Amino acid sequence: MAFYQVLIPPPGAGGLREEIEQARVLPESFTWSAFLFGGFWLLLKRLWLAFLLYGLAWGGIIYLQRQFGFSFAAVSLSHLALGIFLGLEGQNLIARKLTRKGWRLVDIVEAPDLSSAERRYFERALPEGAAPRAMAPTSAPARFASGPTPVIGLFPEASGR
Repeated sequence: MAFYQVLIPPPGAGGLREEIEQARVLPESFTWSAFLFGGFWLLLKRLWLAFLLYGLAWGGIIYLQRQFGFSFAAVSLSHLALGIFLGLEGQNLIARKLTRKGWRLVDIVEAPDLSSAERRYFERALPEGAAPRAMAPTSAPARFASGPTPVIGLFPEASGR
C-alpha cells in the first residue's frame, strides 16, 4: 500500500464542496519521470526555483569536470545522484509549491493506487457535509464549522444578506 497526500486550495476558492472537489492527491513515491528527465520534468511542473538550483548544480558539475579534470565516471555518478534526489523528492517539491500558494494539507490516505486513494478521500470528506480535518498548522476556516442548524442550498454560510 502507498501513501498519498491530499491538498485542497486556499480559502475563497468557492465553498467547501468546491474546494474538496479541486483537491490534489499526490503519491508519496519515487517519481520515475523526475529521475529520468530531471530539468524537463521541473519545467513541466513549473518548479522554477528548483529548476534554477538544478541547473546550477548541473553546471557546477560540468565546471568541476573541466577545471579539475574529473573523470567521466565521477560526473556520471554525480548526475545519477542528482536524478535520484529528484526522483525521491519530486512529489514533495510539488507539495511545497502548493503549500506556498496557500493550499492546505487535509489528509493522508493509504491506498493501493491513485484512484482508490481519491475514492477513499472523497468518501471521508464529502458525506453529510463534514469538513475535512486540517493536518497543517492552520486549521480550516470558521465558516466551514458545522453550526447548530444545517445549511440547505448551494452556499455554506448560514447567515443571510
